[in-house]
Amino acid sequence: MIALLSASFQGYREFGAPGWEPPVPGPEQELATARMIGDDRIWWVVAEDENGLAGHCSFTPAHTRRQMQGDAIPGMAHFLQLFIRPDLWGSGLAGDLHDRALTAMRERGYTRARLLTPEGQARARAFYERRSWRTGPVSIEDPVDLNGLPVVEYRLEL
Repeated sequence: MIALLSASFQGYREFGAPGWEPPVPGPEQELATARMIGDDRIWWVVAEDENGLAGHCSFTPAHTRRQMQGDAIPGMAHFLQLFIRPDLWGSGLAGDLHDRALTAMRERGYTRARLLTPEGQARARAFYERRSWRTGPVSIEDPVDLNGLPVVEYRLEL
């Protein structure tokens, strides 16, 4: 999973500010990811193929602060991650994992969802907008950026 995240973040250079560098994977990121995978508040789905991890998707309960801190926001899920190996972009895998996550949100009683994506991530933004996500007011109190990249918040009524 770390390799997939790292490869995905490399693509952020296309829209990052001059000199922007993606996070460097290391023991801290591995430990944080392992903690997330072991956290029963986080829902995950993983896809594999003959080449290994093909993609993954996850969501958490939404809170007023990042990393599930602050007050819980009743009825709202936070769509946490959706990453697909670049050689599988356009294959339909992202849509499948996305739809599985929305089904799981509804099954858990969520009535709406939010997600954050980098402002310059045109491909991801178009993907979400085709699936009826709409920009909304930022609902997280913390400074909102992803590794120094400004983000936009999307909302979806479930």
